[in-house]
Order: sequence, then structure tokens, then C-alpha cells
Amino acid sequence: MVLSELLAPAGSYDILVIAVNAGANAVYLAGQNYGARAFAKNFTIEEIEKAVNYAHLNDVKIHVTVNTLINNFEIIDVISYLFKLYQIGVDAVIVQDFGIIQLLKKLIPDLEVHASTQMALSNYSAIKWAYDNNIKRIVLPREKSIEEIKQIHDQLEKDNLKMDLEAFGHGALCYCVSGNCYMSSYNSGRSGNRGACAQPCRREYRLKYRGYNVGNGFLLSTHDLATYNNIKAISDAGVTSLKLEGRMKSGDYIGTIVNSYRNIIDGNPGDWEKDLHLVFNRRFTNGYIMNDKPGEVMGRGSSGHEGLYIGDIVNIEDTKVTIEIKNKEIPVILEKGDGIAFKYNGKIKGIYLENIIKQDENEIVIDTTRRVKVGTEVFISYSAKTHESLKQFKNETIKSKIPINVTFNFQKDLTASVKVEYYLDDELINFRHKAIARFEKAKNRPITKESIEKQLEKTGGTPFYMEKIKFNDMPDNLFIPISGLNKIRREILDKAQELLLNHYTPTKKSVKAARKRIEEFKKNYETYENKTNKKTRLSLFANDLSQVRAANGFDLKRIYLDVNCSYNSKDDYYNNIKDILKEAIQIAPEIEIVWVLSSFINEFELIKANEIIKELESEGYLISVMVDSPGAEKIFSCPIYGNHNLNVWNSYAVENLSKYKGLILSSELSGREIKEITRKNYIKNIDLEMIVHGNLEVIVSRDDFTNLNDGRDFIISNDAEYATLEDKKRKKFKYKIFFDYNRQSHILNKDCLCLIEEMNDIKNLNLDNLIVDCRYSNEKYTKQILSIYNESLSEISDEKLEEYKFKIMDFSQSYINKGNYIEGRLHEDT
Repeated sequence: MVLSELLAPAGSYDILVIAVNAGANAVYLAGQNYGARAFAKNFTIEEIEKAVNYAHLNDVKIHVTVNTLINNFEIIDVISYLFKLYQIGVDAVIVQDFGIIQLLKKLIPDLEVHASTQMALSNYSAIKWAYDNNIKRIVLPREKSIEEIKQIHDQLEKDNLKMDLEAFGHGALCYCVSGNCYMSSYNSGRSGNRGACAQPCRREYRLKYRGYNVGNGFLLSTHDLATYNNIKAISDAGVTSLKLEGRMKSGDYIGTIVNSYRNIIDGNPGDWEKDLHLVFNRRFTNGYIMNDKPGEVMGRGSSGHEGLYIGDIVNIEDTKVTIEIKNKEIPVILEKGDGIAFKYNGKIKGIYLENIIKQDENEIVIDTTRRVKVGTEVFISYSAKTHESLKQFKNETIKSKIPINVTFNFQKDLTASVKVEYYLDDELINFRHKAIARFEKAKNRPITKESIEKQLEKTGGTPFYMEKIKFNDMPDNLFIPISGLNKIRREILDKAQELLLNHYTPTKKSVKAARKRIEEFKKNYETYENKTNKKTRLSLFANDLSQVRAANGFDLKRIYLDVNCSYNSKDDYYNNIKDILKEAIQIAPEIEIVWVLSSFINEFELIKANEIIKELESEGYLISVMVDSPGAEKIFSCPIYGNHNLNVWNSYAVENLSKYKGLILSSELSGREIKEITRKNYIKNIDLEMIVHGNLEVIVSRDDFTNLNDGRDFIISNDAEYATLEDKKRKKFKYKIFFDYNRQSHILNKDCLCLIEEMNDIKNLNLDNLIVDCRYSNEKYTKQILSIYNESLSEISDEKLEEYKFKIMDFSQSYINKGNYIEGRLHEDT
């Protein structure tokens, strides 16, 4: 099988032990900072070192997540932390931030780097970019299908590029593409990109269209992914590592899913499917990876755990309750102590079983005083037997997995040297050992080779087992006490274990070289300051030619034209896009027109877009493009700009993406953090941009709102129309939803970012470009906003800016706020 690694999560050391003992080939975990699960217990440095040693002695790898976005104030601390991980000997770090990728490539190139799924490397050009950036593994977006993964794998092989592919195989799914969600950050201050997501996708919502209610329930809640039936297909597609999700989950959960998948992968018979259904899940989907449709991935009826469906209550006599078994696919035998749940009218009540009166293949009769009704659905949600079996994984134990070969070479004086050999990661580890315990001439019964082998094979509690034991020139009349043989065994196994642990840690020379580079970097970082003063200009995000007309009278640097949500199909989009771009250039010939490409674009569409641009150039129309993935510079010869989904948080991300002509800095950043980026930025030929106004995009999702609670599909027939998503408990939280030509849904924030009052401060941030986002508004609104922000670029008082704020409030279609600009994100020192 190509699939060689079962990768398990661990939120604490105790759970790591369970994951290793249950059969994981690798475990991913986080330190107490910079991991995308801020509310997990997580690991201290001392615990990481302990975890690394325990895992390596069991032939298991450790991957440490450093997969949050990093601001400039944290750069020095993060690099120091990564250097410590390198010294400890972690096998890989999982990274999201483009700046950290850049620094690791320069400062600690020997530390293996895996690209987090949140990097959203969704096309082959982005994966080639990752290869050039010293990344050894891609954690693929959950939205990639098995066919797309196979294409990527085959192309990598064709290009002779060594790159591991890792795919999520089980656990919770993010609603947003690759987890690049901003809903929690913009509305509760808890950023998913900083590991503090408040999970607004698990709330109840109401979907409205043209004032009518078209859907209710947990509309953004997904089922949990489960690929246990598709292991061979995933392996055949070229996936090296199957990742299980759950760093916030319990030891029982981790033990169950790791043990189940280990046995399923190994082909061992057992009730593994039943066990997976019993631990926490939101019902299962095969996921986008196995081509489930959005309506099949979504679990809009519930966002919590129900368990494994058994059947329905068909009769009640006093306290005797009869359950008709309806789930014949996964048979269940209930036992005393099991937990079962009763679901009626959407509400769930649970009990632990004490008295089972009858049980056969058709029905189960139980005795309970719990008030229930006929027609109630019954689930088993807890298995006492499974829980008991998991105890075997809780205690630390070293499994003897590594074959070791020992050769005794005897000298004429009866002394013996021992040659020891074993392999780690296809590398030969060997040493010679001069035994302290001595052989001597036998007075009575000589020791036999079989006796020596018997003692040496007692390797329990070590990582090794004796594969071959050889004897060269062994005299016939030798003797050594059993205690002496035991001493030899201990000595060679202790040395072998020491070399095993050393194998995973860098050499002193490598550490010294890395330390020197880091010290030089720190010194330069502290002393460098960008002294350039830039004149800030204004640009516009538009989605309609009428807005381009409204903008033509203003001194704008660029118009970012995004018409992706103006068409319902690819054919319509590509049949019209060329003429739209032409007309935009004709309307505003003095302003650079930038074609905003689809979010999370695939390779085919990148190539198609380049063909259109070349056709336009041949007709005399010069166009630029905006993308949200790296590597596009290898396709396009025109100017390229980076969209907000690139998540530029620091000056080293700017350096890494410096092939782009301009980059939008993340809207999650505070003004103080943005100022630090421009102060430390030494890349002169790139425009740094900031969105100062607009209803920001909080989610892009594969969800098309088919299969709503009543089974109906929601379809907008007219181009450029939208639906409204309303939080059922917080009715002021209303989000507009637009659909692009790929049927991806784009959810816009309920409030409009409006930084007009802060413009005098923003003008001193040393940015090249300020963007007003007027997408999905009309020509009149666009003119009003451009007029106000254009005026604010001149010398103007704070009092006048406050007047402008009230003016905007008068014609704005939503509440206005200042986003994260003033205080940054909550729960953080920004």
C-alpha cells in the first residue's frame, strides 16, 4: 500500500500514550502556543521531549503543529520555539503561515515541514511552489476528491518530485474550505486562524430568500468524516498518510478511532465499524474526498452526538419497553452498563442500562423507569465493553518492533566483541561493543549457542527483537554465567536505544550552524527598520460594470473586478468573462483592471484564465489577475495580486510572496500589527494593501444548500441574487450568501467594516493601497463611498471624519464596525 502512516491526534501526554499503544504510526500534537487548538490542554516543551522519546522508542513519529498565523511581534519567539523542536528531534512541524515557511527554509532547512490544510494548496502550481519552499508533505484540503488527489500524485511522479500527500480520513469537518473561516474572528473576536474558533457553524440558523423562510436548523453543521470503507481507494490515489481529527477529544475517543482504523487497515476482523459509531460523532459522511455531494456532507438536523441507531420503540407496558431492531447492517448486542439514547421530536434523553429482559435479532426488551413514547428512536451511545477494552492502551509500554542483528566475534584469549546492526528509516545503525562480562574455559558443562540465544532474545521492554544471532570462531569449551549474558544483553540494548534516540536528533554541527543563522537573523531583525514613506492611494473591489462606471471619475490605483458570483454555471461565466474584461478596460482606461479569479481555484481554471489573458493581450487589452494561492507566477506573465485568503500576517510572508505585485494584508490584524509589518518590510517592489471598508467575506464553502431539513434543495435561478442566513438566537446576526459559478457559497459578514474615522491613523501605516469593497452594492452606493474615502486621503480633521462616519451610517445597508483594527482579536495580547 502507498498508505503507510496512520496519523493520530493527541491533546495531552496521556492521550499520546493511548494513540501510540493503539497502533498509530505517527502522532500530531501542539505546544502551548501556536497550535490551531488553543483550548486543548496541549504540551509543555518538557512533555514534547518526553513524547518524542516515547514515540521514537515505539517506532512512531511526532509531528508538532505550529499552524496558526504569526504576527511580527511573535516572530523571534516562534523561531526560538521551532529551533527547540529541532533540537528535541521532532519528525516534522505542520505550518500554515507563509512567513514561517520562508524562515524555516532559510534558518532551519533540515527541519521537515508539512503544509497545513489551512494553506489551502488547492492546485498543482501551489504544490510545486511548496516543493520549491522545502515542504515535504501537503496536508490536502478536505474538499479534494479522490480523482483530483490521484491526478496530483501522478503529476508529481511524472515530474519526479518527492512529495508526501496526507489526507483527512476521520473526524469533524470544517464548513469553510480548508478551515479558512473568519466568522468567529469578526463576530466574537475568537480567530480560527489562531486556534480559538467559537464554532458558529454549529449554531442554529434560518435561511431566507426574498423574505421567505426556506430552511431551518443547523444549516452550517457538517456530518463527521469516515473513510473506513475506502482505505484501498485512498491508498491507490497516492495518499501516504491518513489523518484522524480530534486533538480536543477524550482518550476513549482517540483509543477507539486509532484502534479501529489500525485493524481495518491491517485487515483484522472485528466490530470496528460499530465502535466508531459509538464514540462521539455527528453521523458519518464519506466526505468530498469520496465525492459525496454537499447535501450529503451536511448534517443540518443536529450538531451533536447521537450514537449508533438501533431501532424504534414499538410497545410500552409499565416499565417494560420493546425496541424493534431496524439497523440490520451493524448488529448490536446490548450489555448491562451500556448507554442508550432516546430521541423524540429532536430531543434526546439517555440512560445506562441496568436490566435487559430479552434480546434477539428482531427486538430488544428493557426495563426502565425513564418516561418514553412509542415511536421514539433508540441509539446506543456508550459501550461498557468497548470502554473496558481501551484500558489496555493507557499504560506506557515499549513494543519490540525493530529487528536487530548481533554477531559475536571470539578471540583466542576467549574475549568477545559484539557487532550490532539494525535499520531505522532505511539507514543502517551499527556499533561494536566490547563486553565487560567475560567468557572463560568451562570446568564442567560448556555454554551452548542455544543458551546464549535464549538469554539474548529476552528483549521485552525495549524497541528491539533479536532477528539473527551469529557466532564467529566460538570455541567449544566456553562458559559464562547467565548473569553475564544478561549484562551483555542490557549493555548492547542500552547502546542500541541510545543510538536510536540520537538518530532522530540533529548533529551538533547542524545545531551549531542553525543557531548561528538564527542569532544573525535576530540581530538583523532587531536593527532593521523600513524608512520609506509611501503615498497611499485608493482602490476598489467591484462585481459589476456599473460600479466600474461609478469609479471612472476617481483617481484610483486599481479596480479589482470580481464577477464570479454573477453567473450560475461555468459555461455562462467563461462565455462572458472576456467581453466583461474588455468593457471594463474601455470604461476606465486609466485605471488598472485586475481580474479576480475564483476562490480556491484548480489548475485547469488557472490555465484557462491564462489563455483568456493572452487572447486579450493579442487584441490590445492588458489585464492583471488576483489569486488566493501561491505559485501562480509560474503560469501567468501578467501582474499578479494576492487575495485576502492568502492570510498575510507578517513581513516574511510578504517576502515569500514577493513574486506578486501586491498583497492584501489580513483583515484580522490590528492597526498596531499592520504597522509592524510595514516597519519591518524590506521588500520594496510589492504593494501592501488593506481593506478599509466593506462587508468582508467570512466563509467560502462547497455547500450549495441542497438537502435542507425537509429534503428540499435551495436553488437561486437568477444571476447575482443572494440568500440571507439568520442566527436563530441572535436575530441581528444576518449574513448574505452569494453563489459563484462553481456553486461555492460565499458568506459575507453581517456588519460592514468601516474605518473612515481611523483614516488619519491609517495614512501613517505606510501602506501603498487602501481598498474599499463595494461588491454586491449599486452604482450610487459605490460613488458615495469612493467620494468619502477619496476625500479622507487629503488633509482632513478627525471631526470631519466622524461626520463622514455618520453619513455612511445613513445610507449603509448594514451596521458598521471597526473589525479587529483597534483591539485586534480577543483572548490575545495584540
